[in-house]
Amino acid sequence: MNENLVRTQYVIMKILKSKKATNYMKSMTINEIAKNEKKNRPNTLYKHVLILEKRNLVKSGAKAERANGYYLSEEGLALLKKYDDVEEEKDE
Repeated sequence: MNENLVRTQYVIMKILKSKKATNYMKSMTINEIAKNEKKNRPNTLYKHVLILEKRNLVKSGAKAERANGYYLSEEGLALLKKYDDVEEEKDE
């Protein structure tokens, strides 16, 4: 499977990780992600979250009012760790 992410998808995953959205109850809505991301509109972020969800990197979490929440899956955490490890190797 192609592991490459577009920048927006990577940023979404980093936001979920930094806000500790790593389980069902700690999930974040698209609007919460958008407040942290500040560049893309919620509609654009939603499209990228759906792509991440299809790839099993993000899962659907608890609802907040009428909005779905999303959190990083184990696969998503592993892929982010892989990207972070590559960055560290470049810095050395």
